[in-house]
Amino acid sequence: MKHIPAIIAALCLAGCAQSAYLYYGDTSEKYYRSVKSPDPRSVQEYKRSLEEVFIKSERKGLPVPPGLYCDYALILAAEGDLAGARDFMVKEKTLWPDSTQFIEHLLVRYNLRH
Repeated sequence: MKHIPAIIAALCLAGCAQSAYLYYGDTSEKYYRSVKSPDPRSVQEYKRSLEEVFIKSERKGLPVPPGLYCDYALILAAEGDLAGARDFMVKEKTLWPDSTQFIEHLLVRYNLRH
């Protein structure tokens, strides 16, 4: 009975411990800027932030958050790199199978199906 307060305290402290993140990266600020003011500079900053997430996610062994490969693909498509856009859409679909229907729609819309 005298160990119950210690057990409760240990459980409370364990509950406060910070859990590991599932993904690396936060691109939301740069995304917001690129959508609010879609000038070439803001879009390139967002593109670079996505590339940074891809590199650091790989280094940390974490998956890229859902939607980021797709966002990158759309930027590549707008730049005319259709092969690169298709590759990143396929990566999105492979990593996040729930996105398959949406990615298939984009592949057709951007004429990226082979």
